[in-house]
Amino acid sequence: MGSSSRLVTVLIPLPLTYDPDATGARRPIEASKFDQTMEEIAQRFGGGVLWRFRNDPPNGYWWNKGHLSKDVLAAIEVDVPDTVETRSWLESFARTVLLQRFCQEAIYLKFVGPIETVVVTTVKT
Repeated sequence: MGSSSRLVTVLIPLPLTYDPDATGARRPIEASKFDQTMEEIAQRFGGGVLWRFRNDPPNGYWWNKGHLSKDVLAAIEVDVPDTVETRSWLESFARTVLLQRFCQEAIYLKFVGPIETVVVTTVKT
């Protein structure tokens, strides 16, 4: 990403467990699915962050077919160029990959920005 690009941060909350089965039990989503997703995001955009919280993870709530649903969440955070192409790619990725991979009815993409980033590196003398 060039320094002249306008950037936004995309937040993608993802559940840590599959939806309940017929008995109400939830199985954990395999770590490999999160890793694969981050590798694909990093390959496309040069990096990103996967937030998984060991203690007190965030909960997501939403109305679904007349009842309140809840998930324990992880989140992906990635800074991307604020372009139609980027938004289109992310929406397509969510629709064609993430919905199936995480067995979801919907994937929420939150665009925040514009943002400013600074990369700090060591100075060689």
